[in-house]
Amino acid sequence: MKKIYLFTIAILLSGFCLGQNTGYMGKHVIFNAEGYLSPSWKNPNPLSRTLDEHINSAHLRRYLGLNYILSPNVECIVWEKGSVGAGYNYYNSPYKGSLYQEFTSPSQGYYFNEDYSFTGQVVAHGFNVFYKQYLGYTKAPLGFYAKFIFDGFFYHYTNNEEPPQWIGYYHPDFKEGKSMLFGAKAEIGYDYLFFNRLRLSFGFSFGSTFGGYKAMKGFLDDYSSHEASTTSVNSFVRNRILNAYWFGLKVGVGFLAF
Repeated sequence: MKKIYLFTIAILLSGFCLGQNTGYMGKHVIFNAEGYLSPSWKNPNPLSRTLDEHINSAHLRRYLGLNYILSPNVECIVWEKGSVGAGYNYYNSPYKGSLYQEFTSPSQGYYFNEDYSFTGQVVAHGFNVFYKQYLGYTKAPLGFYAKFIFDGFFYHYTNNEEPPQWIGYYHPDFKEGKSMLFGAKAEIGYDYLFFNRLRLSFGFSFGSTFGGYKAMKGFLDDYSSHEASTTSVNSFVRNRILNAYWFGLKVGVGFLAF
């Protein structure tokens, strides 16, 4: 399925680039290497292990921890103030979560609860497609712009801990699993062009994934009824991607090729 998406995107981009648009100095195609950074706050992040080893202050570790999403792409100028593009997404981060189980039996008069915390690693590969509109008295591929992006993430996660019996029963996906998550965001930024070839790009984005909001607490309200938890391990993984995605500081370098 992922190969079909990428093949379809490549065909569409080829059609746009071979149109009648004259591009910039006769050139249409830009190859970009881009990345998005965002603060992770209290969440584990790719820098967590290094920060824990070298920085004693918990507050400093919190503010220095960063999420990142890498998004190299190919961009095509389709008219004098607009371009379209498609690319690849990569995300890799540790995550953490906590599941809660409650045992109650009013008839026998007993009550018991258990809270189990866990950590793991999520790796996501995916795609992005976008439209970029240049603003004001400028034209593609330089100046102020507004960019609208649709993203897809196909992720696989693993867990570091072995689950206790009750977690294994209610959460067969505890040890590892895979799924997909999509999102959309808007970006505002500025493109600088040097030597009519080299482009530097800076911006910031806001958006949301279509999921990832359920990871608050995992509850099993009634042990005797064997109800499934309202929060799964996968919910914490999706929430981790959401936390890295909703805000981003974009830095990119591109090459106007042909």
